[in-house]
Amino acid sequence: MHYFSTVIIGMFLLFSSSIFAEQAATLLEMNGKESSLQFTEQELAWIDKNRTATVIGDASWFPFEGFDENGTYVGIVAEILNLITEKSGLNFDVSKTASWSHSMKFSEDRQVDIISGSASNSTLEKNYRATYSTIKSPIVIIARETMQYIPDLTTVKNLRVALIGTAGYSNKIKQTFPEVDFIEIKEISEAMIGVAEEQFDLVLMSMTVASYQMAELGLYELRIAGITDLSMELTLFVNRNEPILWSIIDKIKRHESKQERHQILSKWVKYKYVERYSPEVVRIFLLVTLFLIVFVLYRNYLLKKQTKLLTRLAQTDKLTNTYNRLHLGKLLTEQVTISQRDNSTFSLIMVDIDAFKKVNNKYGYQIGDKLLQHFSLLIKDSLRRQDILGRWSDRVFIIVCPGTNLQDAQTLAEKLKLEISQAIFLNVGKKTACLGIVEYQAIESADACLVRLEESLQCAKQSAQNIIKSKT
Repeated sequence: MHYFSTVIIGMFLLFSSSIFAEQAATLLEMNGKESSLQFTEQELAWIDKNRTATVIGDASWFPFEGFDENGTYVGIVAEILNLITEKSGLNFDVSKTASWSHSMKFSEDRQVDIISGSASNSTLEKNYRATYSTIKSPIVIIARETMQYIPDLTTVKNLRVALIGTAGYSNKIKQTFPEVDFIEIKEISEAMIGVAEEQFDLVLMSMTVASYQMAELGLYELRIAGITDLSMELTLFVNRNEPILWSIIDKIKRHESKQERHQILSKWVKYKYVERYSPEVVRIFLLVTLFLIVFVLYRNYLLKKQTKLLTRLAQTDKLTNTYNRLHLGKLLTEQVTISQRDNSTFSLIMVDIDAFKKVNNKYGYQIGDKLLQHFSLLIKDSLRRQDILGRWSDRVFIIVCPGTNLQDAQTLAEKLKLEISQAIFLNVGKKTACLGIVEYQAIESADACLVRLEESLQCAKQSAQNIIKSKT
């Protein structure tokens, strides 16, 4: 039944958004008929003198704005800026910021002319003035498909509710629902994946972002479980030191036509506006569409479930249920790319069970397999949330520690060594392990880093049992 409720809610949201869109478009068209777009002599002089305005763009606020694989600024805001260029001749120099907090730093110093954001962003309002907004998106409640419909967030009890803390409308949400203890998350994708993986029960965000991200991330197990009375209004904030620039952009936005807005949204919004017909036609259309969508959703659900299972099997070591060597190598390569891109670091820990061959010779391979299973579980329980564990070879495990320097990795390794030496393994008793540690060096490849890691482990094993060695 949850598929039917998902579709019904979705249809309601689409139909409601279409009515709102048409009403807003009608008002804009009426304004356009009353007066054509004309700039004052002062505004024309400003454009002629300046020609280019500076803009900062969020790297991953899709579908509103972001940068593609070629570094090109794209999204709804980019389309809006293109329209402004067509109508005014004004050009825009867009710079990418590392994070939203970085964007806020720019706003505090008034370093740029324009920043996009939610109209309710009180921080931006201090130094920037919002222009007219024609794009509004309701704030919805995202949950897993098993969650029942939520008519009112105030009825939610004992649930983990996530909120994008960097969103401009987050304060408005917290003020509206003061009784809810929100968990603030920095990244949109982190929040949505967190709900999919049951780290959170719900997350609140704009419907435009939610629908786009669910499609892009392939999170078919999520759905819109409710809608609030709040909305996110996308707008361009203009530096208060540039009142004429604000006047130019605000005027263009107020003269934006329905067709222009449709052309902007059609490229990026994952749902389409539905035209209004007679009630009878709408009911028939919804009924037919309902059955089609239910069929497609159920089919996609089965395909997604099967794909996830196959992916997990391809990435996982069957015995220990940790990542296998192939996927561990892929993750290491990705970590090298991240470190080189962000100028960050990470460390690797290699763990080798001491005298493992003697266990197989004395107790048999089944007992040896059980030791490996118990050993991997012990390591998992001792790791931090960000650490990644995989089985590298028969008795050797590798731990990838993102954002961790050599000293912190040494501390973690000491903890692991102690936990291992104190554990009692079934049928075997006490065991120890040697550990090798390296910190990634910015100039080296993944293979070079692994070579140093294996050398550090060999150095430990040649010294004695239950030893930790690091290599720089």
